[in-house]
Amino acid sequence: MKVLLFLAEGFEDLEAVSVIDVMGWTEYREWVPTVEVVTTGFRPEIKSRFGLMIKPDISFDEIQASKYDALVIPGGFHSHGFDEAYDDRLRQLTRDIHHQGGWIATFCVGVLPVAEAGLLKDKQAVTYPYSRNHNNPERLQELGAIVMDTPTAVDDRI
Repeated sequence: MKVLLFLAEGFEDLEAVSVIDVMGWTEYREWVPTVEVVTTGFRPEIKSRFGLMIKPDISFDEIQASKYDALVIPGGFHSHGFDEAYDDRLRQLTRDIHHQGGWIATFCVGVLPVAEAGLLKDKQAVTYPYSRNHNNPERLQELGAIVMDTPTAVDDRI
């Protein structure tokens, strides 16, 4: 299995590295299929909210959606550049991977670009509800999602 991990500027450190760490352990467990994580973003170096610098494995322009089984979008801090996650290129990639049968996984506000891609209309979804500057649940609802008051939601491979 091959997972594409999209990192926007200002991504939340723990959300990104947890994917890399957990999936990395699949290499050591014979009963679990190995999962390869490939990082990408719009910049040659991506700075997280708390200063972690990542050099993506592949530039965004080189991505072929058909090579990935899943896309993961960690959340991030809008005050530190996360707004670039709302780029049309990411929306299209999200739709492409989902329409070919892939999974989409998000953390926190990483769900908002997926909703903006139109993939959560009439689907269950959750988001970080405690932002001081953004009403994330309301935004999800405006985009057609069924906002759940649960820690997680899974609907149609998202």
